[in-house]
Amino acid sequence: MNQPYKRYLPLVFGLTASLCLGTKAVAQTSFDLPLPNSSLQAQLPPSAQPLQLRNVQVSADGFVLQINGMPQMSTSRVANPDRIILDLQATEVAPWIHNSLVAVNRNGVKQIRVAQFQKSPAIARLVFDLDSNSPASWQSSFDQARGLLILRPVGIAGTTNNPSSLPVTGSPPANSSSSTTVDGLSFNGYGQLVIQASRAISYRGSLDLATNTYSLTIPTTRISSQLRRPVLGANSPIEQIRLNQVGDAVVVSVKAIAGWQIREAIRTNPQAIALQLTSVGQVTASSPKNQQSQIQPNYGANNGRQLIVIDPGHGGPDVGATRNGIYEKDIVLAISKQLGRILQQMGYSVMYTRTEDIDLDLEPRVQMAENARATAFVSVHVNSLDASASQVNGVETYHAPGASLGKNLAEFVHQQIIASTGATDRGVRSARFYVIRKTSMPSILVETGYITNPSEASRLVNGNYQERLATAIAQGIDQFLKSYRR
Repeated sequence: MNQPYKRYLPLVFGLTASLCLGTKAVAQTSFDLPLPNSSLQAQLPPSAQPLQLRNVQVSADGFVLQINGMPQMSTSRVANPDRIILDLQATEVAPWIHNSLVAVNRNGVKQIRVAQFQKSPAIARLVFDLDSNSPASWQSSFDQARGLLILRPVGIAGTTNNPSSLPVTGSPPANSSSSTTVDGLSFNGYGQLVIQASRAISYRGSLDLATNTYSLTIPTTRISSQLRRPVLGANSPIEQIRLNQVGDAVVVSVKAIAGWQIREAIRTNPQAIALQLTSVGQVTASSPKNQQSQIQPNYGANNGRQLIVIDPGHGGPDVGATRNGIYEKDIVLAISKQLGRILQQMGYSVMYTRTEDIDLDLEPRVQMAENARATAFVSVHVNSLDASASQVNGVETYHAPGASLGKNLAEFVHQQIIASTGATDRGVRSARFYVIRKTSMPSILVETGYITNPSEASRLVNGNYQERLATAIAQGIDQFLKSYRR
């Protein structure tokens, strides 16, 4: 891979002098995109009580966040695709905007995603998805009298220099004839149950493991009088769907049958919520997060199938390693689909972090495996170097430092790949890649070859060679799991 997943570049916040706009005192903060390795500076001491982010709106020349105090802010910039992550420390997200998506398409920002990133201590996270016209510098100001945090791109002339002219609606709208409605539920072609609304919606989701029921609370909405809902067939993985009006919120409860699990899919439409249905079998392997070296799961003591999570690296605008128009994201997706098919033929249950060319951050990949209580996690990648090192080739297999079972899995898989393909053996190594460091089950990352080596690149795009790689990885996984059966 060109870089291990995504590269995070810090943003610098610096507190400057306050100024007056009319009669309102406004604390002015500027932040710019510096060179890598710049330091991050907190600006204000945390408040004793958590602040609350109540609304995020688009103004004529930037964005308006309604919040009852000036929070500490930390930021990072993510490349491929380009985005800014803004964390508001000691800040709770109001329920009606949690997991919301705000369409923007102006000032270099395509959309803003809002969520409660962490509950204790509270951290509100805003992700600004950028386009190629994103400004290099932003400025923030806080209107204490109205509780408005205002973000503007530097150098863009605006019409709302006075915060008192900015719009703000800090609480959920009252019920009216124009209320947002939940209009229907339907299945799409990707095994997902889609909840469609008349307008952009936010939601809170929770899974009840005891009943295998996933519940969504959608605030400030009504159930449409013409609600459309699917007919559940005899072989449907969904046992029951219920919709209830609870005050001004709609609660959707979806119960899956045994052997199936429901999780949230990547959200691409602010007016819809997609729930992914996945066959997981009965998996008993579980352990505390980030304790890989201490995991002692009983791999063979369950009556169902063991679950392998397959993670094709990169995707969407994040193409990964590339050479002559060939993208890592396409190669690894093809290998991963072959790997999943072979593992299923062996009797294992399989879950993919992606099956299409979509962008996916690191954390959701890990959470899919954690939520499903996977038996093992395998991330598939292609390596690269600069043009001066085009002679370098071979396979590397990685595990997290100190992960004894991860190392064992890597050794089984690596041995099979080298024996099957005859590729150059570049060894089993340890590295702190996020997806293998943060997963609690035995996890590996396989670099299947160097796309920058002409000979190896020609093999990596060959379907027969991809199948040989997939078969070898599957055999290594199978050997590892069988070796731990009791």
